[in-house]
Amino acid sequence: MRDLGRLDVGVRVPPLLIIDSPLADLGAVARATGERLIGALIDLATDTSSDGYACQVIAATNDPLPRPYPEVREIPVSTTKRFFDRAPRSTA
Repeated sequence: MRDLGRLDVGVRVPPLLIIDSPLADLGAVARATGERLIGALIDLATDTSSDGYACQVIAATNDPLPRPYPEVREIPVSTTKRFFDRAPRSTA
């Protein structure tokens, strides 16, 4: 979408991308596929885009990333340490 917005001024692209569980089931396919996806999201988010199409990426994952990425800020949450203090407890 971002690349299309760069080519066609009629395509409006929001500067925020939120992805829920982008790495779900990728381990069943291949670790390399997951690593490429992480790399693509980091490339998208770290593109300085002098043309105005910079993008912030928020990805919610169930597991920690396979290694540290200097460009990524992780906010770990759990049932005992919640980001949203009043979120209901999961019974699952």
